[in-house]
Amino acid sequence: MKITERSVLGMFFERLQELAGTSWIDAISTAPMESDQDSEDYAWLGMVPSMSEKKGEKKFTQLRETEWNVKNVEYQGGIAIPKKHVLYDKTDQIRARVNELAMRTMSHWAKLVAPLVIAGESGLCYDGQYFFDTDHSEGDSGTQSNDVTASAVAPTAPTAPEMIDAVLGSIEAMLSFKDDKGEYVNEGMTDFIVVVGTPLMTPALKALSQSQVSNGDTNVLIEQDSFRFRIQTSPRFSSWTTKFATFATEGDQKPLIRQQRVPNEAASGHNVNGMLLESLWLDSEHCKLNDECLVSVETERAAAYGDWKKACLTTLA
Repeated sequence: MKITERSVLGMFFERLQELAGTSWIDAISTAPMESDQDSEDYAWLGMVPSMSEKKGEKKFTQLRETEWNVKNVEYQGGIAIPKKHVLYDKTDQIRARVNELAMRTMSHWAKLVAPLVIAGESGLCYDGQYFFDTDHSEGDSGTQSNDVTASAVAPTAPTAPEMIDAVLGSIEAMLSFKDDKGEYVNEGMTDFIVVVGTPLMTPALKALSQSQVSNGDTNVLIEQDSFRFRIQTSPRFSSWTTKFATFATEGDQKPLIRQQRVPNEAASGHNVNGMLLESLWLDSEHCKLNDECLVSVETERAAAYGDWKKACLTTLA
């Protein structure tokens, strides 16, 4: 059965739709913000004030504003498909390869986000501090730390109780964070993702898969109705032998930001969710000369630090 150029576009788009919203990246970062230029300037607005007793005239508070720039970078990927497979694909290999191309465009976000998280102790965010830092301060917040240490823990081989204590310690820190108006910003948060590298995968999964673990002569009870945890292991964090990061997944603001430039109408090819899909098919000069069809996807995108108050780095010591 001959595979048409249009069917390849449909395969790619269908796979993207299936993958949308399923990644851990989607949980800790914004959906890609549409960009229409090489870079975007973001204005980070301070929080709104809390309700107060009405006395006299109404009170209106100015929002603090911080600006920073996120620059798009061009990326692309492509595959060459032998002409004979396009004409006689009996094993559905073309669909498999096109699906993998779509998966690569989505997993590419992890390739951009993971290095940001790993470099969080040296990468600046909107408040001028490192993303993971011990002295964040905004307005009336006071000094706050989202870079904490879990003491008295076996760093490379924590027990289940030690790992649970370390995770709960990160939640405790996050619940204490205040905004620039001095108000608690995370007190209603209940859903969290704990990102670990492969070295801490086993103790993390063992610890948080249990509702009760032994700690000497006592039991530590984990109330699953109070907080919901998801362990996310990625080999991209294999350098983290004694660290993990906890992210709050609720709320409009996210720990990380993603942006993607939308191709203009004059661009050749097919615009699929901000990505440009192009092909040289059977009737192209390339295929006639080389007996192969080409399919490529390109985009301009970037990832950047967002709300540090939705994240906490924990070091076991």
